[in-house]
Amino acid sequence: MGKSTRRDVLKTMLAAGAATLLPSAGCGGVNGPHGDIPAGNVANVPVGSLQGVPGQAVILGRDSSGLYAMTAICTHAGCDMENNGSINAQGVFCSCHGSMFDAEGNVVQGPAQLPLQHFAVSVDTTGAITIHASQDVSETQRTPV
Repeated sequence: MGKSTRRDVLKTMLAAGAATLLPSAGCGGVNGPHGDIPAGNVANVPVGSLQGVPGQAVILGRDSSGLYAMTAICTHAGCDMENNGSINAQGVFCSCHGSMFDAEGNVVQGPAQLPLQHFAVSVDTTGAITIHASQDVSETQRTPV
């Protein structure tokens, strides 16, 4: 039997179901956020702000209509823009491949083609914010505060 090529080895792995061992997204295999994510207190989120939630792949914003949240996972190759990019009131930049999104998650510059996914947000009576990353919402939905 001859020497196996890299392609032969990959074909064999895929045929054996090894694809489940590969990362689920690009740029390090970052999975998107899920479940309920605590995101601080509304008193610390000024109108006109956009900020990452530390340790989470989510972005919290506040405009004149209220709070909103979206993923920090770039729609191009799955990079976590909380760790590989920048987030500020003007928008989000992915340093992996140069995609840019406006403050509402719309693509301003590719290679990304799709906007960022938005999530439900709730605020309890003490002002504690929870991002419900398992609940997709329209990019126009806001939680009044």
